Amino acid sequence: MPQISVIVAVYAAEKYMRHCLDSLLCQTFRDFEVILVDDGSKDQSGKICDEYAKKDSRVRVIHKENGGVASARQCGLDNATGDYVIHVDPDDWVEPTMLEEMLQNAIENSSDMVICDFIRHEDKKSHYFSQKPKSLESQNVMRELFQGLHGACWNKLVRRSLFKEFNISFPPKMVVWEDLFVSIHLAIHDIRISYIPKAFYHYDSSVNENSLVNELSDRKLQSMLFFIDYFDSIEGFDKSLLNRGKIDIKRFVFMKPGLKKKDFVAICSDINDLFLAGFEGFKKLDSLIRFSLIHPWPIARFALWAWQTKRSFLRAV
Repeated sequence: MPQISVIVAVYAAEKYMRHCLDSLLCQTFRDFEVILVDDGSKDQSGKICDEYAKKDSRVRVIHKENGGVASARQCGLDNATGDYVIHVDPDDWVEPTMLEEMLQNAIENSSDMVICDFIRHEDKKSHYFSQKPKSLESQNVMRELFQGLHGACWNKLVRRSLFKEFNISFPPKMVVWEDLFVSIHLAIHDIRISYIPKAFYHYDSSVNENSLVNELSDRKLQSMLFFIDYFDSIEGFDKSLLNRGKIDIKRFVFMKPGLKKKDFVAICSDINDLFLAGFEGFKKLDSLIRFSLIHPWPIARFALWAWQTKRSFLRAV
């Protein structure tokens, strides 16, 4: 059995996935498998998956009907055989020593989870994101995941047995926040976490408009609300940790065309006062939301339209 399973959930990624797969197959560490889950792609992604499986015996391919990113990640996890697992998105790429150094860290520290930094690429610009927790105690990491530490599964090497031990899985209907959901579920438990101050992962947030995680729809909103309701229902859970997620929901809903004020005010209504008072990280969009809570709705929607038009113009020039 391999020491590491790398899971790649693939959907409509024919333009980018070769770069991703090439970066995986040139790893300095060799004892790993790559599980490509083709989630019903209608382009050439599935054929590219099969092509790489023929070239390298470490690559396994699973073709399935389209079920969304969470079902694809879970399918990969269900078929993984490695001692540790990590996820990689098909439009991203990794450094050659990622698996070697993360596994070495896990072994040296007897870690259940190893976190690394990442670089975000957008509009030909690159930004380094440190993911160092203030404390490596699992409950603290869990709190930081709610408060800004990135919840992605692609910068975390995780002991695979934890998923069975704690009955953790990706909720099949979630199209966003499914990785954050799982990362928090892992950190809620008393697990051993370590950190490497190196950016092994390159997250490209601009290339794949067909990405499994780039869907703007009611399904996205329902996924967000499911996330909030799930943790809100846990007895004794610190509900204040959910405020950041509720703020993101409020921002997302505010951008939807045809929105009525009563519906906007009602959703996550307990944080309306936060927008009225202001909070750390307050943005221009948040000032428009505050404006909309106070002033007539038609004026607020016109202000939103004017802001969006100005942003589009500035991006075009």
